[in-house]
Amino acid sequence: MGASPTNKRPRRRVVPNSVIGRSSSLPIIFVTLLALNLIFFVINIWVFLPIPVYQNFSVPMRQKKPHRADPSAEALRQALYNTSDKEIPYDVVPKLLHQSNTFYGVVHQLPSIPARRRMIPNTTPQNGEPYVPLDAVNNLTYFLQSRESEIEEHQPLYLYNPMLVPLDDEDLDRTILDDLSIDQNHAAYIGVYRVSNFANCHGPGKGLPKTYANYLGIALLDRELNIVKDPSSGQYLDAVIDINKHLWEARFSPVSKRRRIPLTPKQFMQDCQIFPARSNRREKSAQLILLCNEYAMPVQLKLRQSSTTSTDNDENKDHFISFTNMYGNEIQLIAQEKPNVIVYAGKNMHYFSNNNQSVLEIWPGGPHEVAALNFTKYPYVNRENNEGFEVVTKFKASKSEPNATFVTKTDVKLYKDRSLLIDRDSGSACCVKINWKAHDSDEDRELLLGFSHRKTQKFPPRMQYSYVSRVYAFEPNPPFEIVARSGFFCLGFATANEKKESENEQTHGAADEQKLQLLGQEFDGCPRIHFVTGIAEKIGDDETVIISYGVNDCYPKMIEVSKEFLVSLLNPIE
Repeated sequence: MGASPTNKRPRRRVVPNSVIGRSSSLPIIFVTLLALNLIFFVINIWVFLPIPVYQNFSVPMRQKKPHRADPSAEALRQALYNTSDKEIPYDVVPKLLHQSNTFYGVVHQLPSIPARRRMIPNTTPQNGEPYVPLDAVNNLTYFLQSRESEIEEHQPLYLYNPMLVPLDDEDLDRTILDDLSIDQNHAAYIGVYRVSNFANCHGPGKGLPKTYANYLGIALLDRELNIVKDPSSGQYLDAVIDINKHLWEARFSPVSKRRRIPLTPKQFMQDCQIFPARSNRREKSAQLILLCNEYAMPVQLKLRQSSTTSTDNDENKDHFISFTNMYGNEIQLIAQEKPNVIVYAGKNMHYFSNNNQSVLEIWPGGPHEVAALNFTKYPYVNRENNEGFEVVTKFKASKSEPNATFVTKTDVKLYKDRSLLIDRDSGSACCVKINWKAHDSDEDRELLLGFSHRKTQKFPPRMQYSYVSRVYAFEPNPPFEIVARSGFFCLGFATANEKKESENEQTHGAADEQKLQLLGQEFDGCPRIHFVTGIAEKIGDDETVIISYGVNDCYPKMIEVSKEFLVSLLNPIE
């Protein structure tokens, strides 16, 4: 008889042993397959995702690197502070840099400047070319005669007083970077230069040429500070612009309230700089500003073959000025407003920002003075209704400035009972961030570091127009008190290797014979005129800066040095 359905036991399912084993291993197999899928996904992204090939346009993201001790910084500390000498020679910095061989330097020439406007020897000229003697770069007679040539295209041009704008993805908006991109690749730096038919290659005091003229030089540079080429056309990405002539043609004149237009272009724009203006509302800068002497205006800089069309339709606006290049075809500069006068007769002013606050340094010392200006809102200084720079918010340091960390010849010796140098520092370049630790504190804090300069008095004439520099560090917040100041020093001539690699013929000329002479002593490592015009963070290396300066108003030089080296100049004397 069968059992009752309610009492029927469920039939037991018999499962083979092999199946039981597979069932117990299912979680392990699942995890393994998931891990393999993740690995293959990462490999596919790495191999097949289209990553731009930057070539000489490569710009890596800035990253914190392990600290590297700079041997030249330690050598500098020893030379400045562990010595019995009461006076430090002005050329201590270039001599130590040259001996250490730990820095990289470059001297530029703009490829777009034609040979007829350089001092390249040409003793058998053809087709209307100028005669250029073999010793042109050392020949004072030719130097003076050539700049007075009635044919403007035969007057040599000189390149000096450079500065850099880092094209850093972390600081600049895509609106700026896209304008300077080719196939989604952009250069590492904008180089800005003074180009002029005036120079002091043979020393100051030779007067101005009758047709004295200044131009704006611009170039795009790669990470190694080489001027880059358009990979398609093979043309170098540089240009020379007669900015004074174009502004005159646009009927710009700041001479008087009546805006009377002069009969010929005036040389209002001489030493120029470009900087990205930071807005209080944006994390990245989206506007470039051109500042020349006391005049500032918003500009757009782009490649003619740039893929961007962000402002193409705006170029027809009446107040836009599309500058025509004298030389070079690949770069286009567009003024989006006419120049705004910041300070009448002002010069050597420098922009910096901190915590999204934009300020313009007016004086680097004696005391430190800065003005709060919003360079994303035009006009920067409103001169209507009797307003002007007087109503701009200003900050003036109130504390006494610290003593220089070392003394030099002009600090301890006078000329006829007075100082040989002018009595107040003027601005040279500003600013980069540094970590600072005072000798009486274990606390690190962040400061801003800049360069300033002084020149000699007009008398005696044999020593006038001589320049010395210093570095200074100050608090990054109002009222921007000065924390430390170095003694005076110079930066040096082009090295043998820099001359070998440079296309600038002036590095082999008379400029290197014009040395600093003060109070009966010549300083072999110092040019009579060295003029610092830029300091910038090196892209991809937050421990290194690039210093840009002119040598005897004759050729430009840029050098990479460690922040540690510059901070060594600020170590207090103990």
